[in-house]
Amino acid sequence: MFGLTKDFAEKVEKYSSQFNRVLKSCLKVKNEDILIISDYGEKSKRLSVMLAYGYYLAAKKKDLDVSLLFQNVKKGFMHADEHVVKALENLSPNSIIILSVSNKLGRMGLTKSFRGFCRDNGHRFISATGLADARTSHFELFMEAININYSRMEKKGLILKRKLDKANTIRIKTDNGTDVTFNVMGMTALANVGNYKVQGSGGNMPAGEVYIPPKGYYGVEGVVVIDGSMKTNTGTVLLDEPVKLIIKEGKVVELEGKQASLLEETFQKYEDRAKYPYRVRHIGELGIGINPGALLIGSTIMDEKVLGTAHIGIGSNFWFGGEIKTVFHGDQIFKNPQIFINGERISV
Repeated sequence: MFGLTKDFAEKVEKYSSQFNRVLKSCLKVKNEDILIISDYGEKSKRLSVMLAYGYYLAAKKKDLDVSLLFQNVKKGFMHADEHVVKALENLSPNSIIILSVSNKLGRMGLTKSFRGFCRDNGHRFISATGLADARTSHFELFMEAININYSRMEKKGLILKRKLDKANTIRIKTDNGTDVTFNVMGMTALANVGNYKVQGSGGNMPAGEVYIPPKGYYGVEGVVVIDGSMKTNTGTVLLDEPVKLIIKEGKVVELEGKQASLLEETFQKYEDRAKYPYRVRHIGELGIGINPGALLIGSTIMDEKVLGTAHIGIGSNFWFGGEIKTVFHGDQIFKNPQIFINGERISV
């Protein structure tokens, strides 16, 4: 079925009710057209097609009008396949799009970004990208991160968002050596809590983070010790030893640790591509995980949502209210953050 072995297809089918829960609780699907876009992944990395098939099966069981399209795996600056672009362009307004891809959707020609396209056409969407970082055997763990109490997580996320919205400064410390301060005066946090019921809205699945851009380019100072996972140009790395980032005037100026060279190579690769190379190393995001079902597995789409973690996003933040616009955005996850807003410690 869709390139899956019988065993894999049967495993997905067992979780049909959880996929239906997402359609019901997160998207509140009624009679909208649903377009699912995926790829066939790689050997031992078939999560993209397994998740896509799960949503397709759940929609079919509810007699919804659903289509499932596959394209080649997209990397770097590749374009989406022509039949996928045409399907998106021909989709009726106010439809639903589900992305489940090994890396990226790909560029859509002369149209806006995917998010901008959805917003302009009233489409609601959920997306799981970068799934090649995870193995096929992680399927059940993804289902645990999806099968959660969304109303409870939304309540937690909105409380945290309100706290971040009122902040002038946010300081994050860990016992492992992180001590970093963000100037967020006047900035607005976003809560990715799995509520995609409004036309033009959408976000990740698994859901579960609250994040905020710093003010301008220079509003971050301190040290971040990454001891969870690290996003590089070749994928996400689950760290066995910490990597230390020294940040001055909002920019990573020094890296330390056995695997620090992987991040340095990533910076250099994107700086070679960027129109404005100096933007690549700037800190664009502070994110806090709030999903109680997520676990650190070495896949950013999951790792950044783990309750009890925080992350910094290096690079672009333009699409969620920041000033930095560049070709790179990489989330770096660390564990057990102690969070201080305007000098007062808060709990998550």
